[in-house]
Amino acid sequence: MSIAELKQTADRLTAKERAWLRAYLLAHEHSSNPSWKAEMATRRRRLTAGKGVTPSDYRRAIRSVSAKDLTASTKSAWAINGC
Repeated sequence: MSIAELKQTADRLTAKERAWLRAYLLAHEHSSNPSWKAEMATRRRRLTAGKGVTPSDYRRAIRSVSAKDLTASTKSAWAINGC
């Protein structure tokens, strides 16, 4: 199948199918990337060793972020990335 045929097929997908395809392609890319695998192994070891964020700490941190702070940080992230 050519790239053009793949694009045409992707254009005909529903939003749900495109989301599944996007997730599939990302998972496939990660599964063949040694540096991603190493990073995930490191993170898993840290979590297993108790160095992760607890659910209550996470909820507390999320609640402390106001909509204004979130909007400002999103705008600055877009500016940094040239969006």
